[in-house]
Amino acid sequence: MYKVIPIQTNKLTNTKDADIIEVWFDRIPKKDHASLLKRIKKPFIYKLEKADPKKLNEEIIEKAKYIDIDYKTPKSTFKKIKKLNPKITLIISYHNFKETPYEKDLNSIYKKMTSKLSTQTKNSKSIVKFATHSKGIVDSFRMLDFLANLSKKGQNTICLCMGENGLLTRISGHLFGNHMMYFSATSKTTAKTAPGQITIKEFNKYTHES
Repeated sequence: MYKVIPIQTNKLTNTKDADIIEVWFDRIPKKDHASLLKRIKKPFIYKLEKADPKKLNEEIIEKAKYIDIDYKTPKSTFKKIKKLNPKITLIISYHNFKETPYEKDLNSIYKKMTSKLSTQTKNSKSIVKFATHSKGIVDSFRMLDFLANLSKKGQNTICLCMGENGLLTRISGHLFGNHMMYFSATSKTTAKTAPGQITIKEFNKYTHES
């Protein structure tokens, strides 16, 4: 499992333990983009919040290894991204900050995600990402079961539940096949990009990793 640390500023502090950095470029002043790109020495995810094809930053797309894009984004945008960088790996994401849908609905969303993948090349396998709010531990168990089923199909998957009840998915998702997991750079609330996010140090404590 790859460990990802998201950043929302032009600073790369506290990211040395990350395998991958997720950069929220839409929240970083454009004047800082060029210098930040030069300083990033690890593979990075272009977190695309505004999926307007007219506002895509072509330089960032060309240098990114991954791009996170909402599954409802028009197929034409997916095609444009792949044309700009055929080797980029798409992370097609679904976010629900209110609840965790039942498996039938999650599978329906998954089918909509895969319908956008005709632009994928053989050497660049897509990743599907599900991030939902957990109202209770049962939601986390359901998400882990869904993750295990997709992993058995050979699908690169990221499944997690947000909120304090979603902790189980963050500390044990790798056992069920999570391709990546997101960790905050520090324990400060301002460093977290989702409710319930923990640091790599906290993850290691829970899992007894060194």
